[in-house]
Amino acid sequence: MSAGSGYSAAVTTATNLYSTTAVSSSGSVRVDDAADLPVAAPTELGGPGGGWNSEQLYAASLATCLHQSIVLIASSAGDDTSGCVVSAGVSLRHEGAEKYDVDARLKVELPNVPEARRQDLVDLAVSHAPLVGGWPVAVG
Repeated sequence: MSAGSGYSAAVTTATNLYSTTAVSSSGSVRVDDAADLPVAAPTELGGPGGGWNSEQLYAASLATCLHQSIVLIASSAGDDTSGCVVSAGVSLRHEGAEKYDVDARLKVELPNVPEARRQDLVDLAVSHAPLVGGWPVAVG
């Protein structure tokens, strides 16, 4: 980037807590030098199936991110998260040729947290879960 380009470097004081790298190639994805995960387009989209697809991996990321955030927030408040389950559904949508987007919906089950406290706990956890912001989260 050259001086006077109109862009400026963002200045941040954030501390990097964790980094990961994924490399996708034909038929597989490798994360941080771990074993390759087979990937394939789903049969519903004309693919061969038989592997993970990006929507499944995104749903897994959303559910895991929120679950970890809930456990972290709840443990600091002394809440019991045993039995906590987070599910995430992701849909690939399109409107016309080559215009795609995704929709995600999450649901949290917290059977051992008092009902009056569940929504506040989930709202706070969502505010600490960087992948989840903006998606609807139901509390059961």
